[in-house]
This record gives sequence, structure tokens and C-alpha cells, in this order.
Amino acid sequence: MNALPSPKPSWLNRAVFTVTSVLVVAVGFVLASAIFAVLLVAGLAAGGWLWWRIRRLVRQARQAAPAVIDGEYTVEPMQPLLEDRRTLSPPPQQKTPHRRAR
Repeated sequence: MNALPSPKPSWLNRAVFTVTSVLVVAVGFVLASAIFAVLLVAGLAAGGWLWWRIRRLVRQARQAAPAVIDGEYTVEPMQPLLEDRRTLSPPPQQKTPHRRAR
């Protein structure tokens, strides 16, 4: 079955389509800009609120912390030796010299 060819749109239809398309694109840009502005202001407000709260918490932490930490300590004369515990096998035994049988 052959479909009938669609008639060529008139110049009035083309002009209305062009004007409508331009208006839709312009309205889309306006709405996108407005949404961006609202989200930007909301983000700045939330960031300012967080900055203010953190600033206050830091000030409280500084006031609560003592200037000098007092305590006792012991000086260890020697550093402990570190062992390799990654292996599952027991450490090798040191060989003792065997006496020769006479």
C-alpha cells in the first residue's frame, strides 16, 4: 500500500511553528535559570549555616580543652623487637653443634 504524500505546509504554518519553537526554547532557558538561581541560593544558605555551626563547635572545643595536658610517662630504655607473624610456620630452630661420636 502506498501512503499518500503529505501536503507541503504553508508559510503560515511554518511561521507559527518557528515562533512557537523559539518561545518554547526561551521559556525553557528562563525556567532553567530560575531553578539554578533558587538552588544556588539554597546551597549558599545551607553552606553558611554549616559554616556557622562548625565555627561555634570549634570555639566550644577550644574552650573545653585544657591548655596543658598533665600526665605521667615512663621512658623505655630499648625498643621492643618486632616479630614477623605473617607466616604460619613456627620460627626455625637454632641448630646446636653435634658432637662426633668417638
